[in-house]
Order: sequence, then C-alpha cells, then structure tokens
Amino acid sequence: MRILQSLAFVASFAGLLVNAQDACKPQDRTFSTEQTPAGNYQPASVFMSPASQLSPKFYISVVNLTPHRFILENTHSYQMSTFDFGDVPQGKSRQNAIKYRNRIATQDDAGEAYYRIYGTDKKFALRVKGTGPLVDQRSVTLDLSGMNLGQRIYQFPGGESSVTLVITGSSKYGFYASLRHDRGGWMRWIYNTIKDRPVRHLFLPGTHDSGMSKITNKIRSIGNSFNTQNQGINIYDQLRAGARWFDLRVGSVHDDNNPARNLGFHTLHVNDETATVCIGNSGESLDEVISEINLFTRENPGELIFLSVRYLIGRYETPDRGPIYWGAQLWNDFLSKIRGVNNRCPNLDTSVPFQNQPASYFMDRNDGKGCVIFLLNGQNLKDVPKEAVGDGLYAQNRIGVRDHWSNIQDINALAPDQISNWKDLKRGGDKDFGQFHIAQWLATPNAVASTAYSLQGFAIQQVNPALYWAGVAGMSPESWPNVMMVDYIGVQQRDQMSWNMLSAEMYWLGIGMNLYVISENCDVNKLKSPLVKARDLESAGGEKSWNGIIFADGRSIDHPSPELHPGHTTILRNGTIFANGTVLETTIPNPWI
Repeated sequence: MRILQSLAFVASFAGLLVNAQDACKPQDRTFSTEQTPAGNYQPASVFMSPASQLSPKFYISVVNLTPHRFILENTHSYQMSTFDFGDVPQGKSRQNAIKYRNRIATQDDAGEAYYRIYGTDKKFALRVKGTGPLVDQRSVTLDLSGMNLGQRIYQFPGGESSVTLVITGSSKYGFYASLRHDRGGWMRWIYNTIKDRPVRHLFLPGTHDSGMSKITNKIRSIGNSFNTQNQGINIYDQLRAGARWFDLRVGSVHDDNNPARNLGFHTLHVNDETATVCIGNSGESLDEVISEINLFTRENPGELIFLSVRYLIGRYETPDRGPIYWGAQLWNDFLSKIRGVNNRCPNLDTSVPFQNQPASYFMDRNDGKGCVIFLLNGQNLKDVPKEAVGDGLYAQNRIGVRDHWSNIQDINALAPDQISNWKDLKRGGDKDFGQFHIAQWLATPNAVASTAYSLQGFAIQQVNPALYWAGVAGMSPESWPNVMMVDYIGVQQRDQMSWNMLSAEMYWLGIGMNLYVISENCDVNKLKSPLVKARDLESAGGEKSWNGIIFADGRSIDHPSPELHPGHTTILRNGTIFANGTVLETTIPNPWI
C-alpha cells in the first residue's frame, strides 16, 4: 500500500512539474514593444482620379505574427526613386515604401529586399518590377521559397495602395504564410490552443453584408453591383477564406399584387428595411446560403460559425409601399428553412452568456462536428417569437456584443476610429473586458461615391490594405477585436473572384492572432504559447510544405525548376543602389542569387 501511495505521490509531483514547465510565463513573452514607422493610407485624390493608373508610388506591408524578428539583410534597387524597407519586429507590421521612376516609355525599374528570420535558417525576398507606366504593369513577387512556402506574383490593386504578406508560426511549430489558403477548418486545426478560451478571447474574421456576393434583382430598386454588393465570393468560399462571423440580412419578397404570396427568402441590402420606400437590392437566396453552409461543414467538421441575422421582414417586389411584418405563417416558413442547416446547436445553456463559454463548449457539439449558431436581431419581429432555442435560433442578446460601426467614408478617419475603439479594451485578469467586440473595418461611402467608385474599389484599394499595417499596429496581446468584419474578403484585384485569384491575408491573420498574439497573454492563455513549444500533432493539421509559384493571373506551377524565380534581377547594373547607400559603378552578377 505504501509503495502505491509513494508512486502516486511521485506521479502527482511529476505532473505538477510538467504543468509548471508548460505554464505561460510573462518573462517568456516575445511580443515586441518596438514601434515601426507610421504608414500611409491611399489618398482619396489618388483613388478617385483616373490618373491613379499612372501613380508611381506603392507599398508592401509585411505582418510578422511569429516569435522571431524579421531582419532586413540587404536591398538593391535600380532606377527606383524610393526603396524604403526595414526590420519587422515580433507581432508587428511594417509598410515598406517604393516609388518607380514615372516614365511613359517601357521601364526596367526593379528592386529586391532580402530578409532572414532571426534564430532560424529561413529567408524570404520581396521583389518589385516595372515594365511600363501603368499600375497593372508594376508588380511584386513574394518569394518564400527559402521557407518552402513558394512564390506569388501580385499586381498592385491601385496607385499608392498595398500588397500584403502575412507570416505566422515559428521554427518549432512550422511557418505558414498568406500566399495561399490552407485547409478550410482552421479552428479545428488549432483546437488545442483555443479550446479552453472563452469566446470573448478569440479573434474571428467576419464579413459584412455576407449574402451580397451577387445582385439578383428580386426587388426592383436602383441598387447595383457598385453601390449594393459587398462581397465577391459566396458564403461557402467566405468560410473557406476564414470567416466565422456573418452579417446576414434576410427578408421575404412578396408579389406586388398579392402580398400574401411569398416569392422566397433572400439576403437583402437596403438603406432602411422599414422605410416606406427603400433602396437597394437582393443577393443570395436563403436556400443558397443554407446549401453553402452545409457543404462547408460537411467538408470541415468541428468549426464554430456565428450567423448574425437581421431584417427578418418582408418587402414588395417594388419596395415602395412599406414593409410587411412577419406573422406566424412567414415565421414558420423561415423556421422550416433554417431546420435544413446541419450542425445547428439547439438547447444551449442560455444562463451563461455565449461569450463566456469556452470555445470547446460549441466546437464539441454534434459529436464533434461543431456549431452553427443563429443569433437573431428581432427588432422587426412583432407578434412572433424572437428566438427558437429548440431549433438553435437564439436572440442576439444571448451574446454580449459591442458592435462599432464608424459610418465614415475616409480611411484616414475610419482606421483611427476603429482602432481607438478596441485599443482600450483589456483582455484577461480582474479587469477583463467581458463583452464580445465587433470591429467593422469598412468604409461607408455616400451614394454618389459608392456608385462612382464602387464598394469593391473602396475595399480592395483603401480599406482592406490598411488593416494589415494600421490595424495590426493597434493590436496587442491585451487588446484586440473579437471580430474583424470586412467587405470583399479575399479579393485582391478588381473583379477577380475565382478561388485561385484570391489572397489569403485575412485567413492567416485570424490564425496568427489566435496562435501567436493572444497566446502571449498569460492571463488569457495559461499554457506556454504553442509557437515556442516543440511541434505537436496540432500543427500537423496544416498543409505540407509547398514550393510552387502562383502567377498574377492565377495560374500556378506546383513543381517549378529550382532556378525559376520570376522577376529576379540576375545582373545588377551600374547605378544600382544598395541598402547602405552604396551606388554600383560597374555592372556585376547578382551575388544574392
């Protein structure tokens, strides 16, 4: 008996020792306090001018969501007016500036920046090239072949706008980067990291007006793809692109001559769903949304998906006679549709606000297949229930949400307003912010501006690129938003919506914030950051190394020859300028090849 008791004591002591070794310690923190230089937003005067196609100035933003410093080893540039690159500390971002010589004739402007990841043998390079005076003749190659993560060529989305590279992971965990998306089920992949965190301690990508990925004209109004469409890809692809919070505005559309005849449930985007006359249009049908969610959850079980649903009201085909409030029949028809969503989570414990439940409470539901949670804004529901707990539909106030909409068109004012609104929120400890904060990182242009320049243009040229230098700079292990809601998730080039043309910055921002930044807060993450521990089974969920090339038109090569590096400058001409200011007087082979 004494022997058994002694063994039990030894085992217990060993367990305490392991737990102590595994505990998150403030002294192990790697998140840098260093501030990188302030960046530049795309000016409205450039965005709104046809002359922007001749703009010579651009930016390359590098986001470091790893415990390693990115060290600039050297640069060289030829006939570039500006080539300003620098180190990127841990947890920080840097907007690097370049400026081509603005000539009308064919150009051979070029430059390369070489980085190494401190404490590792990993390297990457950023290469810029100009072949003409127009924006689409100027490109950047993100070359991560030195990390076994491939290469990708991007054209800039507009004059004085940015191309972005996000890198997360570590030498022990493995590195990952935003050149392409990984598997869709990123939450299940990092389950061991997030399972014990309450939902208010997660970071989730989100989409604004999520169902408006196309214009379907189910209501007769002046809303068009320029001023009413907010996304370029459907719900299924938004899920694959990392989104886990969806802003769905659902309404029923009714026959002009017979209001009792419901022509179907559709996502809508209108100026005021209750106004006598409303302006806007319809997007995906509710049937399409349901089918797309079911396809994703079938392929990627175990995720946590929030659907924030509002409107819940009817409109005539010609929306000029006010709303049609739902009665029992329309409510039951809507409920019947929602019952077709797989992996709903009925009868959750509503005595605990959802933001206070651990992620595993939801992700383990349905035998580990995860949760699709409907949160209803029932302000337009008058004589019908505002939730159906037994069917997995909950009132919005079941989660304590603070939703900040700036209602600003100008990115120069929008970004600081959003950042200041989450920067004061402290996470973890006795003064923990107990609510779930939604950041709406999106412009609200007036009717004239949105019609002239399009919501897509605002998103991909001004607003989304600024997230990765300004927004990231405003986040820390103690302060971050729970949802980062954007327009046109994944779209990098205007009207290029096919999957192989999408960029993956938001996908990897979501993973990197949860894996690295939030894990550095010991009041939130009680165990040692997964990125500073030895590689475990969790990280095996990511894709294997890939060293292919993705070209600007979406074509790709999975197995290129080792010497193929598009845009690489093989010969350094006389006049080439190096990082230390040295100017090359004779033409030589590039020693960094």
